[in-house]
Amino acid sequence: MAFSAIGLTIILLSGQSLDQFILILALIVLAVISCLTAFIFIRLFLNWLQVKLEEKRHFSRPQFPKNPGKSTANLSDSQNLFLEPLFVESEGNLTAAIFGSGSDISEAFEPEIICESSAAVAHLYKPIALWHGRLILPSNEQRQPYDTVFFEVINAPKRYQNFIGKTAFLKWSTNREVQFFLHAVTQDINFTKQAKNSKKSGNIHPDRLNGLRNVGPLETLAGTRLEDSVTVMLRRPVIAINYSSSDRRELTIEREPVQIIGRLCALVSILQRTEPNSDKFIVRHFNKTSQQFDGAAEIIRIPQVQPDKNGVARSTNHSIEQSPLNPDGWYIYGERDEDNIFVVQAIEPRKIAQLIPDETHFGLKKSLAYLSSQNWENTPAQKGQAKRVLLTPNDATENDSISPWQEGDIGIVIHSFGGIGGKKGERPPLGIVTGHFAFGVAKVVRDRFTSELRFDIEYKQVYAHNPDGIVAGSSKWQSYMGDLQRGWLGDRPVCDIICKLDCVCCDYDFEGIILSPLTELNEQLDIMMARYRSGDGTGATLVTPATSCVQDSSQAIYATIKKITSEVESNPQIQDWLKTHPTDAQTQRFNQLVALGESLETVLMPLGIVRPDWRKNSRLAGIDSELKKSFFAGIANLIKAAISYRTMLPRRTQDEIAKIFLKQGAFLWIIRTNQVGGFDPDIEPIAPTGL
Repeated sequence: MAFSAIGLTIILLSGQSLDQFILILALIVLAVISCLTAFIFIRLFLNWLQVKLEEKRHFSRPQFPKNPGKSTANLSDSQNLFLEPLFVESEGNLTAAIFGSGSDISEAFEPEIICESSAAVAHLYKPIALWHGRLILPSNEQRQPYDTVFFEVINAPKRYQNFIGKTAFLKWSTNREVQFFLHAVTQDINFTKQAKNSKKSGNIHPDRLNGLRNVGPLETLAGTRLEDSVTVMLRRPVIAINYSSSDRRELTIEREPVQIIGRLCALVSILQRTEPNSDKFIVRHFNKTSQQFDGAAEIIRIPQVQPDKNGVARSTNHSIEQSPLNPDGWYIYGERDEDNIFVVQAIEPRKIAQLIPDETHFGLKKSLAYLSSQNWENTPAQKGQAKRVLLTPNDATENDSISPWQEGDIGIVIHSFGGIGGKKGERPPLGIVTGHFAFGVAKVVRDRFTSELRFDIEYKQVYAHNPDGIVAGSSKWQSYMGDLQRGWLGDRPVCDIICKLDCVCCDYDFEGIILSPLTELNEQLDIMMARYRSGDGTGATLVTPATSCVQDSSQAIYATIKKITSEVESNPQIQDWLKTHPTDAQTQRFNQLVALGESLETVLMPLGIVRPDWRKNSRLAGIDSELKKSFFAGIANLIKAAISYRTMLPRRTQDEIAKIFLKQGAFLWIIRTNQVGGFDPDIEPIAPTGL
């Protein structure tokens, strides 16, 4: 303003005209505008240059989401950072190369308030199951008839809170179907020489059951380990009786319990260690209101478990706060110690349970190609990462709705895992990584912490006796995979394929005659798993040339197909219903089930010959009888394996069955994990062999 006043005074004093004054003023304004414009363009150029330099720096390393409070629901497709795994050639900076460097999570900081009162955060922890407890094997003097064990109650419904902390008798219902199952798997147990030799090699067998008569499935579940450490949830319905006069409590069930671990569960994101060599970590709880990890901060313990005889620990807490799965959070399972600090016994990445695919492949051809060549592609390079892939046989556009899942939906799980490589890895014979195979069931449920839909996975583990104390039976994901001491999440690559096909997962109602393929499959697998725990009375279930876990799980499918087919063919009422309702949706589903069964038989019996042990359902591949070994017995085993050669290797079987489901119109949801959790530089994930 001062310069303008001086200029005006000079003009007036010199006698210049008003036009000249206006011209000079316009030039001044123009100069100011030009300067501002130049400044803006220079600033825009500098911003552009800065962005380019940032992009160049980010492309030189793997990128993972950095904000621990950021929910997966807020991530766009363009932010999907798990599709391009980095192949690490140097061990020099292996942790940083896989987990990333400069993460906000790993930077030292102190939360404003760390809650040290367990009571203040008690509402952030949920009981794992409604009926939850520890199985206790009765002594010989305490044994009851009809397969009864003790059950130390950890949690119970509100109506039965007086059961908590008490020990009840756990027994079977007198229901006809339940008693049939009980009779089918009850055995006298007498260890064979094979069982004794297996014990010497380090495998855990049910020593406490040796020599007992009429041992049922609850006793084998409670007594498979050397100590009473099996914790389970009871399926409903559960009939609870409290005899007040004698202080006796009884719980009656109809289905075999499901193995779980821990007492309580919470959803947290890990911020940092409290000290460099401590197993204590600062975590933030999930806030249901904000849908972010900005809840209470708390100190918990994630113990470092002991390594096995090969020096490999099932899990590690090293750099777990830098895991690419940490921003989405972890379900932590465990209980509080004497210092009221929550001690983690199992973990489950929230990301893998969510119904948000990282990749989607449309059309049968592309989906089959993914299963054949891309599912296990470049496995070592994906260490520490996880991926969810949706395969749909239908051709569709990217704009179509791609989620086939709704709350309450059920899918069949086909599970397999690979090997452990690296410095401390396994040395598979002939380089063949057999891995493991199992079936399971996945249900879409509403998450208690986030209210989002997620998978609840239950495995049906037909599992041989082993040195780790893994017990054949039904197991929740967190028990079989996430257990820090026994789970496979941290040291093996794993593939779970969830198949959604209504003809298998939905019941049939033929005017009051109910057929349920899924229920039948569950019952067949329950029988297999119970027989595996006792070794059919021999005390030993071991891998044979017929690759027991695959062959015997496949036998359960064969038995299911044959039983359903037989019931339909032998029932005139069902036959009449199908003939009089040829266009009904249920008829179409049933025809699809028949076609599925025929296709599965081509995999289970590629030579068109039914194995004698499958036809009679008398022998299991993983269980040898007490008969002496002979050359002819060995040849017979090899012949049986050859008859069903497509089910010898877990990966091959998983691929073959998944492809059949896909060709029948099923959606496939693939969950792939590769040594997820903390970071162990001495191991790497190895894909299973699929000949």
